[in-house]
Amino acid sequence: MVASFSVAELWVSVHSNSLSLMADAGHMVTDVFAIAFSLWTALQVAQSAADSATQIKNERLNALAALTNGGLLLVVSGWLAWEAIGELRSPPPEILSSPVAITAAIGLCVNGINAYLLHSHAADNLNLRGAFLHMVADASSCLGVLVGAVLIAQFGWYRADGIVSGAIALLILTTALPLIRQSWAVLNIFAAKTPSETI
Repeated sequence: MVASFSVAELWVSVHSNSLSLMADAGHMVTDVFAIAFSLWTALQVAQSAADSATQIKNERLNALAALTNGGLLLVVSGWLAWEAIGELRSPPPEILSSPVAITAAIGLCVNGINAYLLHSHAADNLNLRGAFLHMVADASSCLGVLVGAVLIAQFGWYRADGIVSGAIALLILTTALPLIRQSWAVLNIFAAKTPSETI
């Protein structure tokens, strides 16, 4: 569902000339791969044996998946910030606010449902917390795009698109850094142990 919607969102963003919607679409595309990786990792962990050595390997695998997700978020954040700065310097001559607003509202519902489904597993699993944070960031960015579209429709303020894109980049950054820090700390704990303790 997320993959299909991200393609539709990208198409609307190109035709409406909205960077913030394109930014959200790009973020969702990376999320499709990140969440698929997270769910695959969770499935591998669930199907593995329950002995202590396997549990240690599972925790390491979860931490690696979370670190990968955090790294993807960091890359997307940097790209969005760069594009937002460019748009603030030179705002687009026109943005079609109506299709942007409709698409963002649908995206808010899609990501909100996915975040709700992942929420119950996010507290006790670092890997699934990464997937949950992706969904929260997507839902929040859709809300920002919707607000920007309303400002453009009501006041013709095209710089709102660049400001929203920058805000999305900052939101993703604040989501990524704690996830990277936590997963890195878990991996360092394993690195500090002797080989016999981690096998």
